[in-house]
Amino acid sequence: TRLKKAAEESFLKFVLHPDSKSLDSLKAHAKKAGGSYYFDNYTYSFWERRRVPTIKSPENNLDYNISLSGLQDYRLPNPVSLVMQPFTTGEKDYVIYYYSTNRQGTYYIKDVKTNRIVYTGTALTNNVPVQQFKKIDARHFLVIEAVADKGQRAMVLNAEKPVWRAIDAFKGKGFPENASDFSKKTATDKRRYLWLASSKTLTTHYGSQYLSMDFDENSKTLSYLQLTDRSGNNKKKIEAKWQNNQFLIDDYYLGEQLDDQPPPMPM
Repeated sequence: TRLKKAAEESFLKFVLHPDSKSLDSLKAHAKKAGGSYYFDNYTYSFWERRRVPTIKSPENNLDYNISLSGLQDYRLPNPVSLVMQPFTTGEKDYVIYYYSTNRQGTYYIKDVKTNRIVYTGTALTNNVPVQQFKKIDARHFLVIEAVADKGQRAMVLNAEKPVWRAIDAFKGKGFPENASDFSKKTATDKRRYLWLASSKTLTTHYGSQYLSMDFDENSKTLSYLQLTDRSGNNKKKIEAKWQNNQFLIDDYYLGEQLDDQPPPMPM
């Protein structure tokens, strides 16, 4: 418990350091190997990864993963992992910081200009926690989170106060809170999250193709693709515009059209 508390305090000091937004110093003292950098025989290393692989430009499209090989969580095969995600939205710079030792952790959104943490959230993956962070209007931001092998979820943050807060910004059919069974949805006037859900089996076979939300800052439109039959080939775009501080859009489970049963075990 003491070690975990000390690690959290040290990480917060790093987040709030004015220069932690930049890896230039780290790169200058590192050895480069392709898209990765390493130090002292790989004592620690980091990689640059494009946030959206289909976009070739690195501008506003790079995440950084830092791996500390000397700090192990011995219950898992993974080393301690730090993630930095720089975002530019609404002509302002933000960085999302996250570290994980047990597949779940905390991420922090920092306003670079003020060097202030504006939001603290629970990450639902041990990888990159946020897939999109975009400005909706002067008072609201959209966050699309990765949810391990259960797909994605989106939420809206109200930025009127120094500490931002998630609001009930979605209307339509939704899954129950903390749902593990995505076969049932109920109509709601207000809910906190939009879910684009899957099972582990569906994520493995179809996730990269279908489990993806998008938000267009110009049209203020949130969208995702929905299958129309069990072939997995035909789909339509589901979208909703930001109106009256709300999106009218239903949650979606990929298993509505695809078989979500795990493959049979070999005899």
